[in-house]
Amino acid sequence: MDAEIKRIINKVFETTGVKLDRTDPLIAVLLMQYSYFDDAVSKLKTEQQESYEDYLGQFITKADELINAVNRLETNRQAMLLELLQKNEELASQNEERVYARLKVNLDNVSTNRREITFVLRLSIFVAICCAASTIFSIIRLLLFINN
Repeated sequence: MDAEIKRIINKVFETTGVKLDRTDPLIAVLLMQYSYFDDAVSKLKTEQQESYEDYLGQFITKADELINAVNRLETNRQAMLLELLQKNEELASQNEERVYARLKVNLDNVSTNRREITFVLRLSIFVAICCAASTIFSIIRLLLFINN
């Protein structure tokens, strides 16, 4: 308390040039004022800390909700990609069967003509390569999407 009184006396003297005495009643008033301000500042700091903690709690809750939503979206995206890849595989298989069916009819009809047979064989090889490439491409896309 003595240090506080000395500080008040020095501050009043520095600011106004008036020298106060330790027994001056103004010292008591200034001490009460400093005490009031200290209490007000402490209360304000406490309120700000509580407000900050409330805000931080709300922020963390919202951030967790957002992260969960993003994770659900990612899961849905992966499921949709897998479904699309499966549909692509089914379509490729159906196209392969159609092409094979058409080629089989052509092979039965052109068995006597060597050039036509060679052409059909080359076409079959090309289709097989295309189907294999399509399958490989689908597998690569699936692996790339799963890794992402």
